[in-house]
Amino acid sequence: MGLERIYFELKKREDDEYYIELAKSDVLFIPVITDIMLNATNSMNIWAQMLLERISEENPLIVYPYISYISQIIDKDTIFDSWNVWKIISNLLVCDYQNYWEKLRNKYYSSLKSERIAEFSIACECACKIITAKPDEEKPITEILKDMDNRSFYINGNLSPKSNEVAKNKAHEVLNILSSDKENSD
Repeated sequence: MGLERIYFELKKREDDEYYIELAKSDVLFIPVITDIMLNATNSMNIWAQMLLERISEENPLIVYPYISYISQIIDKDTIFDSWNVWKIISNLLVCDYQNYWEKLRNKYYSSLKSERIAEFSIACECACKIITAKPDEEKPITEILKDMDNRSFYINGNLSPKSNEVAKNKAHEVLNILSSDKENSD
């Protein structure tokens, strides 16, 4: 299928399952949806992110070749977009045959150490997948999550005690999942 046909298919606004199947059969679909994610306006950009997240969950191998292109959004000014890209990247790490994680690792830890509750929360959501794909990351991630008493979170530059509480709960959730997973594997 050519580029014009892919854009035509995208304009039809079918359900996500249709596009997930299209991604499996057309090699040009992932670069097109990635380009939309990086360059389109708000609603199309968010839709493309969510679609790429779903595709990367179901079939990370077809998305992985574009990890460097996808990860460009982390450095963009639109913080919200970059946070959501961590979900896609964490899905791709199971097939990180080029060890691209090494290029992204410090950026991930910056998100996990962020004083912004939304950024921290998304980094937490990705922690288990990252640890599954990169077991050496378990210790540094858990150390950060166990040190929540020494963290502060801010909203619009103002200290937010409620955000601190939410962050502690989020960290506790992840630590419980990791602990449970460890018990189940023993």
